[in-house]
Amino acid sequence: MKNRIERLCEITHNKEVSSSYFRIGLKWQTPRIAPGQFVMLRVTDSLDPLLRRPFGIYNVIDAAGKASLRGTGIELLYKVVGRGTRILSLKKPGECVDVLGPLGNGWPLPRLLSSGKNRWGRHDKIIMTGGGMGIAPLYLLAKKIKTGVVLFGGKGRAEAGLTKAFKGHKIRIATEDGSVGKKGFVTELLKEELGPDSAVCACGPVGMLKAVAALADDAGVDCYVSLESSMACGIGACLGCAVKSGAHGAAANRDYRMVCSDGPVFLSRDIDWEAL
Repeated sequence: MKNRIERLCEITHNKEVSSSYFRIGLKWQTPRIAPGQFVMLRVTDSLDPLLRRPFGIYNVIDAAGKASLRGTGIELLYKVVGRGTRILSLKKPGECVDVLGPLGNGWPLPRLLSSGKNRWGRHDKIIMTGGGMGIAPLYLLAKKIKTGVVLFGGKGRAEAGLTKAFKGHKIRIATEDGSVGKKGFVTELLKEELGPDSAVCACGPVGMLKAVAALADDAGVDCYVSLESSMACGIGACLGCAVKSGAHGAAANRDYRMVCSDGPVFLSRDIDWEAL
């Protein structure tokens, strides 16, 4: 959190990649980004919309727009769902947006990459599970992991197209309408992939994350979740994104945790899912 900055960032591109889905590039040099972190954007100079919007950092790019972990820009993946994102979708290269970040704590890479142990054994198989826009915070993680499994769940073909950028990993897709991959929910794919050597990293709607956490708990494997939440400040001051802690681990002695400052990534058993 100490390395966060607020500044105007120039837009390098803002392209529609699928129906209602956009990828925006922003010039960015320092500080460095950790996979799973996010930024808060002010999409207009006026007071309407008043609050910043949180966006998970999708990618780090170089001056040519190519993926690079030591790049000079960042990319955000977003869906047009309301006034703020509609305004953002109309922004042109050369314009600027006010950015606060990077914020939050990302995926626990040292533990994931060290083949540490879960309750039953090693987690040599990293299963990245995304639902809808929950695929965005998983992209940088996938680039850090040499081999893994990417499971994606969405409503239909438009959302399934968001997986095209993932390379070098096994990719499986479930869609509610059956237009791509398996018809049904991504949790059905997770049941087929889970094993005692697994660790799960997931992001998506709360209902999906609750089901993923339950499956991982039953299998006795570590599960990390990136929670999606409405935020006003992004730094833990407004207490607007509080979630109730579970009864296990480091969270046991605290009633609530802030998604923005304590997360957005949590060990799933540290969250009281019944309270969400």
